[in-house]
Amino acid sequence: MSTDPHWLKGVIAVAVGIGITVGSVGVVFITRLLEKKEKLLLKQEVDELNIAILDLQAEFKALKKKIIKPGKRLTLSSSTSVTSEASLYTALGTDDEFHDMSSENEESPNSNILNENPDGSLSSEHFSDHYTGPSLLSDDIFDQVDELFEGSDEDKLKAYEILVNLNEERTDDIEVLWRLAKSCQFVSKYYMAAKKNPEKSKSVIDEGLKWAKHALEMYPGNCNAHKWFAICSGARGQLGTTKEKIEGGYVFQNHINEAIKINSRDPTLYYLKGKLEYEVAVLSSFDRRIASWLYGEVPKGTIPEAIELFLKFQRESPIQLKDCHLHLAKCYLAKNEYETAVHWLEQTLQLPVKDSEDKETDSEANQLLKKYIKYKKV
Repeated sequence: MSTDPHWLKGVIAVAVGIGITVGSVGVVFITRLLEKKEKLLLKQEVDELNIAILDLQAEFKALKKKIIKPGKRLTLSSSTSVTSEASLYTALGTDDEFHDMSSENEESPNSNILNENPDGSLSSEHFSDHYTGPSLLSDDIFDQVDELFEGSDEDKLKAYEILVNLNEERTDDIEVLWRLAKSCQFVSKYYMAAKKNPEKSKSVIDEGLKWAKHALEMYPGNCNAHKWFAICSGARGQLGTTKEKIEGGYVFQNHINEAIKINSRDPTLYYLKGKLEYEVAVLSSFDRRIASWLYGEVPKGTIPEAIELFLKFQRESPIQLKDCHLHLAKCYLAKNEYETAVHWLEQTLQLPVKDSEDKETDSEANQLLKKYIKYKKV
């Protein structure tokens, strides 16, 4: 098969002509057509990959020597985990659409908690000297971390720094591992929503996926290990190719279902399952056929089931989520029940804005409300 760029343009033109939408499952159709081309380049790519892995292994050993200093409280630059180890994971497990983290010389909103190195990576320099909370060896630290998870962007970044340090002192602790995966997901969202930097977002979610996978390997019967492996897998898929999105969806479904079997009393699991139900339900028939052709049976999903799951979360959760309200509105829009949808859009906007993700949720809710406000019950 020709590798001429004009040939590729021709394939894309034909794909668009038969109704394949860029960014949808249909893009995998093009990927399928390119498989022969990719095989021709595989040997060269494998050779380059082997060299890259050797370089990364050497870099990782050098970084480990720098981290541990006798007679001094441990402080850890998060670039060790986010840049080096995540890059190694990426080299082994993802395709060539992933790129290294780009440089950024922006300061964090709270420089006493989190700084950025000249290369743009996160740094916890001086963190241990300034930290005045519970001892990292005390279980009270988890209460503070969980509280920070419910706060602003700066609070979530602080939680990440605490957990990076804590992981060095409490190696293979399940309560640290799943929270570390959770914090990476929050930081990844921060880079996407606030910084508009998808490459850093990918790198950090790869870090979270690594910790979640380690948690599962160490504690296969732990609900939170399954839950955050599912969430990080789904999040990584959303940042990758269409093929990765589909594969991430399957992983997400399997591990959320497993988490529900272990702990059916966790309301957030029903919210997460509801999101998958909604996403599958709104797939176009064409996208569904392409996904089925390439990957077998597509997960089933219906709008009524999604609504039921979201409402179950609303009833049983002690907290309210903007995103859950917004998805309820979207579900009712899909059912053409506009008056109920407007109600949930207004409920979305009434909840407080805590971080950059909430701001994006409000932006989407406002746009939908402007379009459907005429259906509001007087």
